[in-house]
Amino acid sequence: MREAGGDVRAHRRADTRAAIVRAGTALLTERSFADVGIEDVLAQSGVARGSFYHFFPSKEAFGEAVIDNYAAYFDRKLQRLLGDPSVSPLARLEAYVDETSRGVEKFDCMRGCLIGALSQELGAHSAVFRSRLEAVFANWQRHVADCLRDAVAARELSRSLDADGAAEFFWYGWEGALMRMKLERSAEPMRRFGRHFIDSLPRPSRVRGAVRESSRS
Repeated sequence: MREAGGDVRAHRRADTRAAIVRAGTALLTERSFADVGIEDVLAQSGVARGSFYHFFPSKEAFGEAVIDNYAAYFDRKLQRLLGDPSVSPLARLEAYVDETSRGVEKFDCMRGCLIGALSQELGAHSAVFRSRLEAVFANWQRHVADCLRDAVAARELSRSLDADGAAEFFWYGWEGALMRMKLERSAEPMRRFGRHFIDSLPRPSRVRGAVRESSRS
């Protein structure tokens, strides 16, 4: 019985911490880190102030937990959409653009990218936040680069493609499109950038109906 009681308390603690982090994640996709106060998080999560400080000794520690939570959620999303072997690689990238565009429309284009927003707000002022945020972007770039390499292997794209460089450029442009989305209250900047990015990728040259790369292996 003691073990069962201890398990219940442990689950409750985990649930309480998760509720706080979820509330913070939702708030920080719409507002700045400086603008979101602990009282806002408590009101959104329904958690008592003492519980907040039990899990997070400072607002900075809370911010790190929110970054980790968002990064884990987005890693699963990228793996699901960009790593699906049953879908052609470029169609996977199109699916990511489409699903994410529809996702922001669900919230009236009020919610942007938490990682991008925190990078602008905190990246220059906190080494701890900066290193965490850089690691998240590096992981996101890896997902896109792997998808582009799959597209090269499937002969959807030319072997001349620099997959890592293209993936880095994708995130530069995508984050800018998300900023315009919030400004214009429209997902069209995201869709437009996604189309232009995919259309700009080098395709294999086609000679006499067969695909032939201009560079030979």
